[in-house]
Amino acid sequence: MPEKTLFVVQQFERMGKRLVAGRLMEFKTAAEAQGRADRDATRTAGVVALKQTIDTDTGEVVEDPVVLARHGELPAEFDPG
Repeated sequence: MPEKTLFVVQQFERMGKRLVAGRLMEFKTAAEAQGRADRDATRTAGVVALKQTIDTDTGEVVEDPVVLARHGELPAEFDPG
C-alpha cells in the first residue's frame, strides 16, 4: 500500500448564513501550507491547513488529518478538542 503525505489548505467563505468550502490548495511542505493559511486568514471567512496521509492506489485517507493551522470561522469538524 503506497502512501503519500499531503499538505493542503482549505479556504472557507460566507454565502449568506452558510459557510462553504472555497479554494483547496496542495503544498509540498507543512511550512508552506501553514504560511499560506496564515496569509489567507485576513482574506477569507476561515482557513485551515492540514496534513493527511492517503493510500495512492485507492485514494483513501490512511490516518486522521492533522490540523497544522486554523483561522476564522470553520465547520465543526475542525473545532479543536
